[in-house]
Amino acid sequence: MSKVLLIKPRFIGLEFPFITQPLGLMYIGAVLKKDGHEARIHDCAEDHKDFHVLQCILKEWRPDFIGISIIITEVEQTKKIMEMIRKIIPRAPVIFGGPWPSANPEKSIEQLGADFVVMGEGDFVFPELIDAINNGLPTDSIAGTASMVKGHLKLNAGRHLMEDELNHLPFPAWELLDHKLYARMHSSAAVGCRPYMAVITSRGCPYQCAYCHQTMGKVFRKRSSQSVLAEIQELYIKHGFREFEILDDCFNLDRERMMVILNAIRDRFKDIKLHFPNGLRADLLEPQDMELFKQAGTVSVAFAVETANPRLQKMINKNLNIKKADLIIKASAQTGIYSIGFFMIGLPTETYEEASSTVKYAVNSSLHRAIFFRVIPFPGTKLAGIAADTLKNNDDIFDPLCMNYYNNYYNLSAMSDQELRKTFRRAYRKFYFNPKRIISLALHHPKFMVLPYYAFLTMIRALPGMNRQKGFKRSNPARIT
Repeated sequence: MSKVLLIKPRFIGLEFPFITQPLGLMYIGAVLKKDGHEARIHDCAEDHKDFHVLQCILKEWRPDFIGISIIITEVEQTKKIMEMIRKIIPRAPVIFGGPWPSANPEKSIEQLGADFVVMGEGDFVFPELIDAINNGLPTDSIAGTASMVKGHLKLNAGRHLMEDELNHLPFPAWELLDHKLYARMHSSAAVGCRPYMAVITSRGCPYQCAYCHQTMGKVFRKRSSQSVLAEIQELYIKHGFREFEILDDCFNLDRERMMVILNAIRDRFKDIKLHFPNGLRADLLEPQDMELFKQAGTVSVAFAVETANPRLQKMINKNLNIKKADLIIKASAQTGIYSIGFFMIGLPTETYEEASSTVKYAVNSSLHRAIFFRVIPFPGTKLAGIAADTLKNNDDIFDPLCMNYYNNYYNLSAMSDQELRKTFRRAYRKFYFNPKRIISLALHHPKFMVLPYYAFLTMIRALPGMNRQKGFKRSNPARIT
């Protein structure tokens, strides 16, 4: 059997200090161990500046195979990791996976030097690829993989796991992680540093939002409530976790299942805390649901509103019922749940007036916290196709150096660059520089002592000249007429 090192690169900066457990690698690690392989996970959050720990692992452990899970903000770090790998163990096959390689298999192989790319869900594909290599079997036709065959890129369409397969997967390999690392760093929920564990109860999302990745597919597949509760119970009893972050794309899509899980958690676990940082679909909820979330131990939830404009809601294919969302946000805040809203500024064809209406919606809402993102055309999304048609300089529209969650230089909107910057800064100022909001935030934030830190991050985004990082390329945006 083989030694397999699974690596998680990290983009960690002043404005984005958040990480969470790499669930994809943990599931793959669990399947590898079940098949008899020796698996190990290295999270580069531990040594993202110089990779000194990773270098020692490569030299001393000398893995037979290496897997790297990548999002676009981690591409630059992945290049440095690949240089290190090729110097220390040049013959070890390197397999990429995750959203960016799945959308860019050719670049992954030709530019970054991967030997193989696993596209989409890798729980079974990754181990199958390793077994084929170990047994000298052909690798060029394995479903869900990409590789170079006789100088040409060979893409093999994959499939997504069925619900029965999800229910029979081993639980993530929690034992492969350094839990102290995640306890001392900020997580997706942004409620301070503390011990917690990420859990995913479903995969895929049926909505066709133009800005969203395709890695998990557009078919919603849910684990059974029994499987989810068994995982939480094992983490609770055997591993001592009391706080959980549910990372589903749409946890509440199946309302009946949602209620079964929340009722069971309420009845079985009296001191549990839940967070939903990826966002609940607000218009699928009813106001009374938020009381059940509260009873089940929910501390914080996020609602992805994106835009308050009906025209833009339709254009990005989200089609959220804005009035219903406002009702649910109000109900959530009234129950005492720390409520967060996600908004996008600079959508294609968005006017200054439309952007201002989204800012007004956020300011007038009951949200405790609002996060405003500049629109980023991530590769593999429908928005990327729109960006390619919109921007004059198409050569660098997917430059990873421009793909910062808070700082990017793409203007897909109908606003001038000055109007876009003004709207972005004004959104933060109008939302937070409000005595009533500050008091509400202080009263409802799960960890009052970390508020000064998050206030500092907000100031960076709100004040002129502070929300720019040196070294980012600027594209030449074309206003849409």
